[in-house]
Amino acid sequence: MAQKFFFHLRDGESFDEDTVGVDLPNSNEARRQGRLALHELIIEEIATGLPVGDRSFEVTDEEGFMHFKLAFRDIVHR
Repeated sequence: MAQKFFFHLRDGESFDEDTVGVDLPNSNEARRQGRLALHELIIEEIATGLPVGDRSFEVTDEEGFMHFKLAFRDIVHR
């Protein structure tokens, strides 16, 4: 059964709430999709000369439970 996951973007003190969400089968798939999205964002930033910074996705479900956090810098340093 699908579950809705929200990929909120945190940049230091700034918080950009995902109000739409994505229906995914489980948190493992949400993590996979989040990592793919991060890769795309990082590639765009590097191509335009922007620093990766301290941004991250905070991934929650419909009840607001945070399943995990994906930091941009963790993806870059892998």
